[in-house]
Amino acid sequence: MSRTSTPATPLASANPSHAGEASSPLKLGLAALFMLPFVVLGLSLLLFGVAPTLVDWARAQQWQATPAIVESAATLWEPGQLGAAAYGVEVRFRYTAAGQEYRGQRASLHIGNGNASLYYQQLGERLEAAQRTGTPVPVWVNPAQPTESMADRSLRLDLLALELVVALGFTGCGLGVWWVLLRIWRSQRRGSLPRSAS
Repeated sequence: MSRTSTPATPLASANPSHAGEASSPLKLGLAALFMLPFVVLGLSLLLFGVAPTLVDWARAQQWQATPAIVESAATLWEPGQLGAAAYGVEVRFRYTAAGQEYRGQRASLHIGNGNASLYYQQLGERLEAAQRTGTPVPVWVNPAQPTESMADRSLRLDLLALELVVALGFTGCGLGVWWVLLRIWRSQRRGSLPRSAS
């Protein structure tokens, strides 16, 4: 007696209710929502970190060097994770522009603490020495608006590159996952549409 073999039925077609369970619309939506903070953080770093620094650097190229007296200066040091430390500089200085005295407190283009320890240590030491000796130091003053000034206008490419890598990394990761999720959702939607009878 001969036996007739029947082809095995795939599990996905045998139980269609589980075919799209791993990538259901709810899970796709939750995955997209999970990636939202990455995109927001990356764009925030670009818009409020990298872009303003470049704009300020371009504007400061037209500013004028003006002698100033350092009233107070301090190099900040804060221990960080994994043995790394964050450095920064606080300074207050006074200067005269267009016959009027002004005060400033911006140390550099890069606002806030950073990981470029050598740069901040050297800047802090220079300003602290000027405070102790009373020696005037050149600061950069906006001639169109003398209230704007900073002690150092140099652009630190290492700090800028670090911010740019982090910003693009977070933004690219989030947008990349969203693109994959969108393709999965569109593929599922095409598969669920009813086919017209020929």
